Amino acid sequence: MSTEIASAGRIVVGTDGSQRASKAVEWAADRAVARKLPLLVVFTMTNANILVGEVAGAAATRQRDQLRETLKQLEQLPDNLRAVFPGLDVSSVVVEGTPAEVLAQASRDAELVVVGARGETAPLGVRLLGGVSDAVAAHSVGPVAVISDDAHENPGGPVVVGVDDSEPSRAAVRLAFDAATVRGVPLIMYSAFPYGSADVSRYSDPAKHNPYSEEHRQQITAEVLELAADEIAAHPDVPVEVRVEWGRPQDVLVEASRQAGLLVVGSRGRGGFRGLLLGSTSKHVIRAAHCPVIITRGQDAEGRPLSV
Repeated sequence: MSTEIASAGRIVVGTDGSQRASKAVEWAADRAVARKLPLLVVFTMTNANILVGEVAGAAATRQRDQLRETLKQLEQLPDNLRAVFPGLDVSSVVVEGTPAEVLAQASRDAELVVVGARGETAPLGVRLLGGVSDAVAAHSVGPVAVISDDAHENPGGPVVVGVDDSEPSRAAVRLAFDAATVRGVPLIMYSAFPYGSADVSRYSDPAKHNPYSEEHRQQITAEVLELAADEIAAHPDVPVEVRVEWGRPQDVLVEASRQAGLLVVGSRGRGGFRGLLLGSTSKHVIRAAHCPVIITRGQDAEGRPLSV
């Protein structure tokens, strides 16, 4: 058992042996094959796992048996994955530490970190306090893919990206163009106007009434296209569409995810384009999106632009 992992240049996915984790592992394996990258499957041993080996009693015995079975499955996992994903370069490792800390640390040099998450059906306490996926997304340096219980597989669906003018959003746009190129699908860039209390009191159903002019909408569209101009020029084969909607960004993006194959958002955007918000939506999107979600930031801890 190690305290460090060789994550550089790899897709890294965490597992605890559960069905939820298996879904994330399979998604990560598929993306590793598509991108011709090695895959590393990580299982973490916490202090509780280690100490249970020294405790007597029926409960401790059951935990030890479950842990042995999980470790046995992990040892067999690379061969099982190769059988399903021919050509996959995959290995597994057992690491001492907590899952969130280990995966967040791996994000410093991994190409992508992948983690499973409980969706909207999770207990209220989990949704309010968060879990491993929330912690990894909050503390990671590089991009993190979150595969929730409710995420569907729609490989032919478009890549959807939320846009404002923050650096994390710019990184999200770069990654989204890259993903659309690899998948061979269109890219849809969404910007959302969040309505305020004054708007809500003015209209009985804000979703059906847009107080912003068409000229304003066109201006925002032009600004989004300008922000993405370099990526559009670099990816001439990717069909691009801009959609400017009125509503909470998290609601707009979750609704868009119903038909998407992948949703990309920047974390901790500062807002821009005269009031657009993005960064505050990421936690909600992780839970509620209907497709896999990638959360990304603009730069790593040393200020080096991420290779997305």
